[in-house]
Amino acid sequence: MPTMSSTALKPVLLDRLVQSKIWGGHHLGAMFDIHSNDGEPVGETWELFDRPEDGSKLRSGGTLRELMVADQRGLLGRDVRPAFGDRFPLLFKFLDAQTSLSVQVHPDDAAAHVHGDGGKTEAWLVLQTLPHARIVRGFQPSVTREQFEALAREPELEQLLYQFTPKVGDCIYVPAGTVHAIGPGAVIFEVQQNSDITWRLYDWGRNRTLHLDQGIPASRVTDGSLDPTVKARSLPDGGTLLTSNPFFRMRRYSLTQKLEAETKGAFLVVTVLGGHGTLGWHSGGADLPIRLQPGDCVLVPAATPSVYLSPIGGLDVVLTDPARS
Repeated sequence: MPTMSSTALKPVLLDRLVQSKIWGGHHLGAMFDIHSNDGEPVGETWELFDRPEDGSKLRSGGTLRELMVADQRGLLGRDVRPAFGDRFPLLFKFLDAQTSLSVQVHPDDAAAHVHGDGGKTEAWLVLQTLPHARIVRGFQPSVTREQFEALAREPELEQLLYQFTPKVGDCIYVPAGTVHAIGPGAVIFEVQQNSDITWRLYDWGRNRTLHLDQGIPASRVTDGSLDPTVKARSLPDGGTLLTSNPFFRMRRYSLTQKLEAETKGAFLVVTVLGGHGTLGWHSGGADLPIRLQPGDCVLVPAATPSVYLSPIGGLDVVLTDPARS
């Protein structure tokens, strides 16, 4: 198979996969001009993904899978480990949950590998809420594992869950093993490990299949934190650190002037939440800057030392890169 040199790698815009869901809505249409082909509610979009069954297509032609096969080190970085099955490590989504998703849990790497996939730690950035919005993350502080296991099959489980009203701008960290549910009334930007294992624990009285035999052992009753949101931290370059966890880091920038973002030997993903601008890099004049609009997702390979984000009026972006050792 032909190989691609690192110098051939460059930032690329990705096409999304739009998924209609009965629990979805039309808010992503207003925010990012995202619509389903049949006019049905959009539940989620996959903005960057590399799964065995499908993967991201590049707007310039080709696929993310082809980049991974041709030059994994140049794309990910020398010290960045791929996901299970030699896949891209992360998966990016927008979600519009206008009715409650099921209460569910995702396994960690050790449990997921038995099922032929990777673990699933994730983080959510809340983009929009309605007055009745709700998030479930973990259990009430006093709940014990014995209580959870005794009531896991009963409606009384609802009383054990930690439920709260999210605010726009909240970042919610959900390590693998955390019992959780999104919605109703929440629009979310999600970054997660590259995994697609979900075990449904409770479904608000709906008659869908549950996965209690797998989900109960995988669930943690406490994660040592009573605050479901991550406290944002200001960065010296004017950005905001949303989360830095063992798998990825998310930073947010509201730009009114140019920002140089260095990759420092690892891939960088730029997600546009609002505004317009351009993303350029040193290409010797071979490539024009990429024009950015709300909802765009750009993958910057590790082989590109830095990119320049230039707002046109204003530009709101999240920069995601892998965890640093």
